[in-house]
Amino acid sequence: MTQLLATRIVAAPNRGGLPEQFRDPKALAESDTYYMAAWRSSVGPPMAELAVGVIEPADYHFIYDVKSARDADGSYNISVSFKGRIPRKDEKLVAFADPPKATLVLLHGIMMSKEVMLPWALYFAQQGYRVVLVDLRGHGRSTGKWVGYGAWEADDLVKVADELRRRGLLAGKLGVFGESYGAAVGIHWAARDPRVATVVALAPFSDPRKAIPEFARGFSPKLAAKLSDETYATAEAKAAKMAGFVWSDVNVVDAMKLVRVPVLFFHGKDDTWILPAHTAALERVAPAGSRREVTPHDDHMSLMLRLDLVGPPALAWFDERLRDSAATGSVAQK
Repeated sequence: MTQLLATRIVAAPNRGGLPEQFRDPKALAESDTYYMAAWRSSVGPPMAELAVGVIEPADYHFIYDVKSARDADGSYNISVSFKGRIPRKDEKLVAFADPPKATLVLLHGIMMSKEVMLPWALYFAQQGYRVVLVDLRGHGRSTGKWVGYGAWEADDLVKVADELRRRGLLAGKLGVFGESYGAAVGIHWAARDPRVATVVALAPFSDPRKAIPEFARGFSPKLAAKLSDETYATAEAKAAKMAGFVWSDVNVVDAMKLVRVPVLFFHGKDDTWILPAHTAALERVAPAGSRREVTPHDDHMSLMLRLDLVGPPALAWFDERLRDSAATGSVAQK
């Protein structure tokens, strides 16, 4: 049992076990038609290739609608709808005349792909930002046998930023917007790369060893309840040895202590997958100027869709922290 659990903890999610829409090659390849530029960046060690796509600042006629209502049992039901239009590669993108305000890299959560970040990409691109979407190693169309909870992913993203600069696409300052696993990875990246000027982090974990059983019990309570804390601890030890990293190296609180730029945290009060205590622990050691906002009725998944509650303060945060940049990349057209 512990060996199976260990493998599940670190095996690349895109090797199976995901919903079809997150691993179907045709569906994922179709997404490339919507990017101004798309390529694969070689990263490592351990060696892997990351799928990268760029959304240019333009008017995508993007609108969203978020409705929330209290159910009879007192819980909140949140529904979200998005609408917009992304030109395909055979169409010409009518980009904004002004250079991008800055460059934002968006990082998805565990078991997801960069395409789940498209609503956020259009939201920020429509406000003048060049947006870069990345499939983290072992996710989406990227390769890699194992995931490392930041052990390798931070260095992977340093190389992605290097490639953006080489291609002339690193416009102005660099901001990071991450969800859950991607938010934790973004903090590790900010600790290592001085080009990261700020981070907006939605429900990151503070210690993956604590988060793994917590996430499992929230995500699949009946199955996870059968496994003890000792079983998880044993499996985590095996998982790290199997993949080739050390858990102490990926503690996000330790990484946060090395970050020198302010971080804006968001967490849903009703999150049972990654408890709000994680961002509380990170805020305590975050640099001066950092801030934490807790939304009153959101769980882990609904928070990721709250363009109404998260979007405006995140946008204002980026505008303030990245506004002094002089954009260096040209606005390309399809």
